[in-house]
Amino acid sequence: MKAASPLHESRPTTRRTQPRSVAGMPNQKMTQLARKMRGLDLCLMTTVTSYGRLASRPMSNNGEVEYNGTSYFFTWADSRTARDIGKNKHVQLNFRAEKEFLFVAVQGEATLTTDRDAMQEHWQEQLTQWFKEGLDTPGLTMIEVKARRVNWWGEEDGEIEL
Repeated sequence: MKAASPLHESRPTTRRTQPRSVAGMPNQKMTQLARKMRGLDLCLMTTVTSYGRLASRPMSNNGEVEYNGTSYFFTWADSRTARDIGKNKHVQLNFRAEKEFLFVAVQGEATLTTDRDAMQEHWQEQLTQWFKEGLDTPGLTMIEVKARRVNWWGEEDGEIEL
């Protein structure tokens, strides 16, 4: 019988549920999690298809790696990602640290916007490799994902409900 690898071991997870504190200030757990997530740019975004199946694809949060519970991504209005979100706002973002043992799963609600001012706030020049005309690219759409629950596994395991 093979021994289970550390990724498949069953470890008890301590549930740490804390809402955001008053006045929109991030709570201590969110601050600690943001510190751990600093530098995590790439994730797998999972959406629910019109057939009720799950679909995942790699996405970049455009170098915005100071996590505060909201993530931003760019795509095309006619992409499967945008179509999925248009029908079902529930998504999951899965991050993995490369240099340490850390996995983060963000469950949230996504919205789509084509508001140029909102997109300008999150636009990075490096995005022109995919969107050749920058913010003027026809069909450019921004996805905003507001976290509702964040789970992480690493040196410490935890969960935050937002």
